[in-house]
Amino acid sequence: MSSLFFSLSIAGQSLLTYKRAMDNVNKNMTNVYSEGYSRRVNHFADLPASSVYLKKIERVFDNSLFNRYITTNNQKTGYENYQDILQQIEDIYNDIQGSGFASELTDFFNSFNDVAVNPDDLAARYEVMSKAQALIGRIRNSYDTLINIKEKTSLSIKDSIGQLNDLLNQLAYVNKNIKFYSYDEVRLNEFLDERDRLVKEISSLIDVKVRINEDNTVDLFTAKGFDLLVFDQAAPITYDIDENNNPVVRVRGNDISSILENGKIGGYIKGIEKVNEAINQLNDFTTIFALTVNKQHRQGYDLNGNTDIDFFGIDPESSETTINAGNIVLNITDPKQIAAASDPAYTNSDNTNIKEIIDLQNDISGVLSSSEETDLLSDASITLGSITYTLNNVENYNLIKERSFHEFYSSEIVTPVSTELSHVKNLTEDSNFILDAIDQKIKEYSGVNIDEELINLTKLQRAYEASARIITVTDELLQTVLNLVK
Repeated sequence: MSSLFFSLSIAGQSLLTYKRAMDNVNKNMTNVYSEGYSRRVNHFADLPASSVYLKKIERVFDNSLFNRYITTNNQKTGYENYQDILQQIEDIYNDIQGSGFASELTDFFNSFNDVAVNPDDLAARYEVMSKAQALIGRIRNSYDTLINIKEKTSLSIKDSIGQLNDLLNQLAYVNKNIKFYSYDEVRLNEFLDERDRLVKEISSLIDVKVRINEDNTVDLFTAKGFDLLVFDQAAPITYDIDENNNPVVRVRGNDISSILENGKIGGYIKGIEKVNEAINQLNDFTTIFALTVNKQHRQGYDLNGNTDIDFFGIDPESSETTINAGNIVLNITDPKQIAAASDPAYTNSDNTNIKEIIDLQNDISGVLSSSEETDLLSDASITLGSITYTLNNVENYNLIKERSFHEFYSSEIVTPVSTELSHVKNLTEDSNFILDAIDQKIKEYSGVNIDEELINLTKLQRAYEASARIITVTDELLQTVLNLVK
């Protein structure tokens, strides 16, 4: 009779084991379309001289695939956000769609031709002022748009850092629970799925290196080794603005802005660097343009016989003391102030100076004296009249001198952005393709295959039914024995 009770115990143990295993399979099937869910595999073991038990419910996970996903996701999001900034810059100078200022630059110089033909024609002089205003408007609009892109991108970085801090704190909480529930496989596996989801989200924001510890907790570091998270201690990531209005990202007080290349934040920082380059190039173009036109215009005489008149000036509302793309204005307010003549005795008919201004379109050589050029190239700054002209890169003056304003605009302002954008688009497409391939590998390895789960469920149901049948038969035998005893 004791053997019957023993059989009943074995069958009962098996029944509970297969019931728990079926629950796990059912959970897999329920989450077949759940993003980020990793299937759980039942591992059985024999009890000595007894039944079977569910030794382990293992979560299917490949560390190498996961790390490859994190690295590629870093690159992908970095390229995507960098590409977005480059696209916005390119749109500013899209002359085909009318957003650049190449045609306005041509119209400006061409408008002087009618004044050269008839120097005292006020209508022609008004046209010069109109075309100058149109060119200034496009230049200042380009500058304002670049500044706006920079400001919006900086705010996006600030928002991303706030999101990053939240995710790191959530991951710190998950780490604690992973350790706390290390002996509860069901809860543990749920937290491990959450761990992976959070790490993926973090990798889309910032360059990150992942270290998975033996207890399944994770530590996160930047590409250069600054710790972002160690167990349940998340480092505070802070956002600041430097004296040039550039965003500064700090970890525990350390400036890591220059080492961030990937992730959303890294992509945005690279984008701001490109915006700064575009602003500097536009400012240098405007400075050299205003300098040479003003210098030539100051040498002529207007219809009233006045000289030393600046054609362009600095916006009175600007707090800056040097002329640039953000503050350039038309200085003359009366068409008679256009200095067309070189001879003060013939201001109504002499067109010598206006022809010199027209020639600036293709050649600025000789406008500045050798001493003025030396001062400009050595100090990157020169003052003529009441206006100071400062360059970010003195080489830009030589480039315009060797080529022309149009060639500089095309080769140094428009083309570099378009070339970089084309390159980054290719990198983005490649990283997207690689990430999709890795993601597909992860899903094939860790995802739920409904056919396989149905087969497993069928096997477990048969084993469960067999255990239940043993219990039924054993119970009948016990009843028979008991009846015999009576």
